[in-house]
Amino acid sequence: MSGAKARWWHEEGGRLRCDLCPHRCILPDGGIGRCGARQNVKGTLISRTYGQVCVRAVDQIEKKPMFHYRPGTKLLSLGTFGCNLSCAYCQNAPLATSSGEGLEPRRMEPREIVDLALKEGVQGIAWTFNEPTVWAELIMDTAALARENGLYTMINTNGYMLPEAAKDIVRSVDALNIDVKGFSEQFYEKVCGGSLREVLDTCLLARREGKHVELTYLLVPGLNDSEAEVRRFSKWAAEEMGPDTPVFFFRFQPSHRLADLPEQSMEVMERSARIAREAGLRFVYLGGVAGVELDTRCPSCGEVLVKRRSVRPPQKVCLKGSEVSRFCPSYEVTVIATSTQCPRCGARVPLVLGGAPEKL
Repeated sequence: MSGAKARWWHEEGGRLRCDLCPHRCILPDGGIGRCGARQNVKGTLISRTYGQVCVRAVDQIEKKPMFHYRPGTKLLSLGTFGCNLSCAYCQNAPLATSSGEGLEPRRMEPREIVDLALKEGVQGIAWTFNEPTVWAELIMDTAALARENGLYTMINTNGYMLPEAAKDIVRSVDALNIDVKGFSEQFYEKVCGGSLREVLDTCLLARREGKHVELTYLLVPGLNDSEAEVRRFSKWAAEEMGPDTPVFFFRFQPSHRLADLPEQSMEVMERSARIAREAGLRFVYLGGVAGVELDTRCPSCGEVLVKRRSVRPPQKVCLKGSEVSRFCPSYEVTVIATSTQCPRCGARVPLVLGGAPEKL
């Protein structure tokens, strides 16, 4: 499998140490990292996923999910193989647990990706489906070219990165949805194969860098959905990320190694949203469900600023006989706000409107 020279590594005792994520894999010649995406090839660390597009789709940005950044626009969504976590409930396991074998990805260089986005008439590009960190080199190269062509960029990420790499990746894109998978080190260690601290560090880094950040928290029955844990997460999000940070509580669906667990109850979903609002979060949404209110309202007077109606249940994409999850329904979206001020009361509203960023 072809690739490109990776960033964030160094030689150590005749082997290579990867400095992309906290696993810090040390690789002998020919060795492949835990993520399945990085390999020592004769003393050079190679990104095996560079340009290897396994899944692509034209999506609403609301499906990422992303509600407060350029609502109503569309983007080109791309996914490859590999992940640096090993979540027991992974909805995209055919991609995330693969090292590329049997997937037959299409090779796409940054210029080709941007040209495709322009041809499709979308306003942005998203790296999603699997963990974007594992093809960060492609993201950085493509994002720079995308901005030159008036396209915005975003990633759906688990945030599990080392600081130097995180800074480079975060600075290269316009927006991030960061998946905080639970709010205890025990959950991360036992269920996800990682740790919480570095994820929170990435969230705070993105905020300091002035990026648009929205957070997702998937509620897994009996594992990370207790009132106490949701309250700790909500308090941290409100105090450290800010009360205007949009937060999505997603509904667990039985999958992967946790296929025997039940679907998350709406009672727990609604309770979690209530706890988050009590903690001071002003924009709390329920994800992966249809038939609930998803409008963005002015936190001061309640005026509807962006109206959303789910029109289809969650979809899936087929990948060589396997299904890749698409958490979010499709939406009918009406953007009522024309500025970041509420038209009724004049209060500031944290929305980024418009189709694309200004060219540099």
